[in-house]
Parts: sequence; structure tokens; C-alpha cells
Amino acid sequence: MIQHPYSIVLVEDHVIVRMGLKELIEHIGNYKITAEFDNGKQLIDNIHNINPDLIIMDLTMPVMDGHATMKWLKDNEIDYHPVLILTLDTSNSAIIELYQAGVRGYLPKTCTAETLKKAIEDILNDGYHYNDMLNNALLQSNKPQPKNAREMLSKLSDRELEFIRLVCDKEEYTYERIAEILSVHRRTVDNYRDALFRKFDIKSKTGLVMFAIKYGVITV
Repeated sequence: MIQHPYSIVLVEDHVIVRMGLKELIEHIGNYKITAEFDNGKQLIDNIHNINPDLIIMDLTMPVMDGHATMKWLKDNEIDYHPVLILTLDTSNSAIIELYQAGVRGYLPKTCTAETLKKAIEDILNDGYHYNDMLNNALLQSNKPQPKNAREMLSKLSDRELEFIRLVCDKEEYTYERIAEILSVHRRTVDNYRDALFRKFDIKSKTGLVMFAIKYGVITV
């Protein structure tokens, strides 16, 4: 059975860079660039005419940059098109701000083809790409929490908070080890995880980590 290629949209104002990305992306996997835009304004003007599996977007663009585009997508509740940022801006503040705005991955343009492929696969399969850039930004950032953070955290029990913090720990505990630390059966840990997945529409462990980052469950 032939699998249809994943649909990817490129938002990048430099035509030569966009052409190179198109050639590279279609070479490294079963991907097809189905639309290309020069800036965020062109993207949002056509957002209801496209249905990509992934949007790969630059930050620094004329007319409407990546920051403004992500804000518009968030304000208009268009979060069903995952966005991977590919940019030269690797500042900690930009990384944290954009993850909180809803991006699913963040890479420097100097990354290798292998790294780009992994990021695309992570987002398509797990919903997010989580890397050392984000880890380092979290260690050095004091970015304030989103306005609804308190409301979201009020929905968590003390035990669920403890579970999330252990999932996000730098030791990268397995669920078996978390069960030992909490002195509960492994099935109980699975119940914590499944309840959180249902409550917040989370689909993976990586998604749980991103939830913790976005709403300040873990200290940044």
C-alpha cells in the first residue's frame, strides 16, 4: 500500500533558501511541499485553503514575522496546524515565548539535515520536538507564565503535579522508576498519565513536558 506523502508548507521570505529547503525536505523523507509563502500575512490569508500536516516557518520576515503570525494563530484558535520554527534567532527569550505561543519545535537554520528530519518526525509522530535548545533556554529564562496558567494549574491535584515534575526531571525517569519514587503501583502511574492526557488533550510524554513548560509546572 502506497502511503501518501506528508504535506508541508514553507513560510520563508528568501526564495533561494526556500528552494533549498524544499529540495532538502522532499529528499529526506516522504514529504511534499504543498504551498510556499513569503511571510506570515500570506500564510494567514490562505490558512483556510490549505490543510498541511506541518508548517515550517522563519521568524524574521517582512510584512508579518513569525512572532506576529504565531500570535494571530493563537488568538484565532488555529492550533490544528503544527508549526516548526526554523530560524537564525536562537535567543532564549524567543524560544520560550514561541513555545508558550504554541510552536511544536524550534531549530536553528544551521542544523543538519538529520536534525531537521528528526524534528519533523517528532512533531508528526508525537506532536512536539524537544531538544537541548529548549532545555538551555529553560535554565536561563524568567519568562512569565501565560495569563491562564493559574486556572490550568488549579485543575491539577497535588499528586498529578508531583507526577508531572518527575516526568520532566533532568534524570529522565521511566514510568517504572516514577512508580517507585511515589511508592505506588505502575498501573497507578499509568492512571495519572491517562487522566492528564484526557483532561488536557495531551497525546504523548513529550506533550506532557511541553504542557509543564507552558504553564509553569516546572521552574524556569
